[in-house]
Amino acid sequence: MAEASKVVPSIWTTGWTDILNTGTWRSAIPVHQKRLAPCHVACPLNSEIPTWIKLAREQSYQEAWLALVADNPFPAITGRICHHPCEGGCNRGEYDGAVAVNALEQYLGDLALREGWSLPQPASELEQRVAVIGGGPAGLSCAYQLRRRGYQVTLLEARSKLGGVLREGIPQYRLPREILEGEIKRLLALGMEVRTNHPIEAKDLDSLEKEFFAVFLAVGAQRAKTLPQFPAVDARITDALHFLAKVSQGTVPSLGRQVVVIGGGSVAMDAAASARRLGSQVKVLALEDRESLPARADELAEALEEGVEVIAGVMVQSVVSSDEGIRLNCIGVSLAGTVPAAGTVPAGVLEPILLPGTEFIVLTGQVILAIGQEAELSGWDSVFTVGQSLVKVEANGATDRPGVFAGGDVTTMERYVSTAMGQGKKAALSMGEFLRGEFPATGGSGAEGPDPGAVVSYQEINTFYFPPTSRENKGNVAVEQRLRDFREIKIGFTSQQALTQAERCFSCGHCMECDNCFYFCPDMAVVKDASLPEHYHILDQYCKGCGSCVEECPRGAVVLKEETR
Repeated sequence: MAEASKVVPSIWTTGWTDILNTGTWRSAIPVHQKRLAPCHVACPLNSEIPTWIKLAREQSYQEAWLALVADNPFPAITGRICHHPCEGGCNRGEYDGAVAVNALEQYLGDLALREGWSLPQPASELEQRVAVIGGGPAGLSCAYQLRRRGYQVTLLEARSKLGGVLREGIPQYRLPREILEGEIKRLLALGMEVRTNHPIEAKDLDSLEKEFFAVFLAVGAQRAKTLPQFPAVDARITDALHFLAKVSQGTVPSLGRQVVVIGGGSVAMDAAASARRLGSQVKVLALEDRESLPARADELAEALEEGVEVIAGVMVQSVVSSDEGIRLNCIGVSLAGTVPAAGTVPAGVLEPILLPGTEFIVLTGQVILAIGQEAELSGWDSVFTVGQSLVKVEANGATDRPGVFAGGDVTTMERYVSTAMGQGKKAALSMGEFLRGEFPATGGSGAEGPDPGAVVSYQEINTFYFPPTSRENKGNVAVEQRLRDFREIKIGFTSQQALTQAERCFSCGHCMECDNCFYFCPDMAVVKDASLPEHYHILDQYCKGCGSCVEECPRGAVVLKEETR
């Protein structure tokens, strides 16, 4: 009788349940796995954000920085100027505010510069030589990823200094020059040849291919767009790229009391804010309405705080230039529902609807056009395919000329520094495949996006384990101080702010070994095993697929997989 009770226990028992082989009930089984966090997927550089934030949370700051720079060599730069799409994807945004990833990135980047931390040298040296044409964000990112893998890299830069838009197009109040210089100096310490004042044209490609095993083209978007209603030759009408480059070089001419900036993007706001620091009163005229401006919300808010007048939803119909000044005849417009017929309007060109009766006049002494820029690709269409002012590339950055890759503003209309850097990284990985003889005909590294099911959703986060904690943002220098000069306007995090924000990260999809799956399993089917990468395994004979471990996992690192018998 005693033996029978072990095989078929009574309903009420104080014994162990390990004699019940409940695994036979199962239609699904839990699987421990490292899953993708949405911030990682949204990051153009595919930064392992939960990994380095976890290390920062443990105050292992140098290790956190090393994990960060594996993908991004310039965290002190991107921590200041990135449009941080990672925060838009952050699951915590649906709870109590996204984690301040961008500010944490800047904190680690600045700490590394203060402490003098060095980028790891290549583990081995390879003989293959590669050329990177262009020393801007895309080129520098590509050069870094190639060099850290041991390739011999030569940077070819048309200007006298490296940096591209980082140096010429972004004002010092957003990116101090000592930060830029520090990040580039550390990159060059990895050992790469730099040829400045060395412009490259399409006719030079044949000789480059004889000298190098592979070539990456990243010359940026150097040609400013114009508007037909503006005089082609008038010193009082300039483009924002030229103006911001002059400001960066400290050679900007006197602007006069009144300045008008045409455009609504980040470059327009930078031009307007720079003109304010030079003592001018500034109006911004933008086609888009206030809610649809391409500029980031914080850039717009800062410009308004500094006294820039933004007139949205308008366009300039005609321009009258005289000795007394420039007269802009303007009219209100609407972009709502303006879908042009196929082929009638070039890609990227807005077709506004004029609103009769809204005409007005603006008088000014200086106009700065900030309506976009294009890559200068004259002649390059003779060596590979070019279309709509962009180099045609595969998802991996390869052109249709074997061994030649391209990225950054020459391949996309997305004018973001982090996007360009991400393309440089992706191309470097594909160039490595090419140099190893592993390169596919199409696709290659990063050609396919992640399986949506691999990305942790907010609904999979058990917020019971995360007490509400407010997001903090970087502070701003007072407006009256900002307008005195080009000092940096953002105030970075303190060590305590950085630690507090790091603690807010859900670590989506990353097992933190909290043991919830072990403790909450009603059948003792979860076993801790430090020898496994996941540190846990499931006992098939006991797990009945109830899903308790999945429900109690705080971070979505356990999922139920359906079984077929």
